[in-house]
Amino acid sequence: SLPKSYISENYKQAYTFPDINENKMTFINAKGSHFFTEELLLGGNIYFRKFKNTNTSSNQADGFNFALPVDNTNFPALNDRSVIDQDSYGSSVQLTLDKKLGARKNQLTVGASVDLGKANFTQQGQASDWTADRGIVAIPGAQFESETNADAKNAYYGLFFTDTLQLSEQWGMTLSGRYNRAQIKIINRGDPIDDKLNGDHTFARFNPAIGVNFNPSPKVTAYATYNEGMRAPTPMELTCADPDAPCKLPNSFLADPPLKKVVSKTVELGARGKIGEGSSWNAAIYRTDLKDDIQFISSNLTTATNLGYFQNVGDTRREGLELGGTTKFSSFTFSARYAYLKATYQSSFVVFSRFNSSSDIDGNIHVSPGDRIPGMPEHNIKLRMDYDWSETFSIGTNVLYSAGIYARGDENNQDQNGKIPGYTIVNLDGRYNVTKKFQLFGRVNNVFDKRYANFGILGENLFPQSTGKTFTGVGAGETEQFQSLGSPRGMWIGARYEF
Repeated sequence: SLPKSYISENYKQAYTFPDINENKMTFINAKGSHFFTEELLLGGNIYFRKFKNTNTSSNQADGFNFALPVDNTNFPALNDRSVIDQDSYGSSVQLTLDKKLGARKNQLTVGASVDLGKANFTQQGQASDWTADRGIVAIPGAQFESETNADAKNAYYGLFFTDTLQLSEQWGMTLSGRYNRAQIKIINRGDPIDDKLNGDHTFARFNPAIGVNFNPSPKVTAYATYNEGMRAPTPMELTCADPDAPCKLPNSFLADPPLKKVVSKTVELGARGKIGEGSSWNAAIYRTDLKDDIQFISSNLTTATNLGYFQNVGDTRREGLELGGTTKFSSFTFSARYAYLKATYQSSFVVFSRFNSSSDIDGNIHVSPGDRIPGMPEHNIKLRMDYDWSETFSIGTNVLYSAGIYARGDENNQDQNGKIPGYTIVNLDGRYNVTKKFQLFGRVNNVFDKRYANFGILGENLFPQSTGKTFTGVGAGETEQFQSLGSPRGMWIGARYEF
């Protein structure tokens, strides 16, 4: 993210650097199925995934004293280095019986799944200093000092069933349920051993669902559904939940109290249908209530915006409307999608956000039921047009609109900077079929090179324009809204061949 004052000057510059993520992944998946009879089908899959992330980040350091010389004990910056090495593997199997229940069509599916994983996380810090262009250099003689060395093991087990019964020619009903059990274990491998880091957590819940379909005609379907779900806290959240021991995003492990599981309850009503042979439509309204939702909270023990902890903040709600339609006219195909989302907090809580202009003398803001959740646009529109120039050549364009969002740190929606502005971008694409198996394609994203932001956070600019972008020291900078810019114009060409 860049301070707003930097964006108009040169939106391609980095705030501080280097910030490097290197990702490597190996993934293999196998699946199969077998019909024992025409009515009985067994299916399943098995997978293995190995993922490694190596991160280098330039970060500020707390406690720097300008009156003292810069050395290994008094330094303004930290060169942070972390590695996540993760293996995950699992399998699922399900048995489907498609057989009438009396005179009515019925399909019953039962199954089970297991997802296992283990990860090692290490983090090191190196005393560093800032260069004139906001780069980071190590203090002479400074070595990387180990901060964290921890293992995380997780096991997720599931048992599920779903039954779809045809009540009549027009009515159908689906009943389903899933039992989830999550076990997460944290083991400290550091030296010296800190037993407070070790943790063993278990979360379990049965989640039911029911749905009803109504087909007044072959071209119209209406439905109503209710379902519940559970999300267990991640190892990252569980090990970073102590206000007295804030951790660095995106990864760190510290001694923390347990978090509660997040439980969702969703109601949805909708309909879809066809008009003639070339047009279709869909509409839906929904509401999802989350109990004990989890949010990252900035710490009041430090001035860094990337230091904090995870916390259950009570209930939240996401409700909205989705509309869509597609029609074909001669060689043209048009489609439109609209989504309205109202994402709000439903519980009152106090959160530290000293860079919010409405914060009190202690740097806290008060969040009330009805306040909008940052980062979630209220309106989204997607328009698409395709033109088949010939049997072998087609071109298309889509227009994307996203409404403004509140920045993180503005959970009470009262900061003087207001929302991150909404934006509209245009994309183009084309395809040319040389043969039935060989295709050339191209696309241009953000055709007009629109400059826009899709994320924001309130923070302190330690290199303000008023000082010529020289380092001011923590607490002496300027409060600003930081914004993360969306992708600029990008162009691709490629080929696709089917064997």
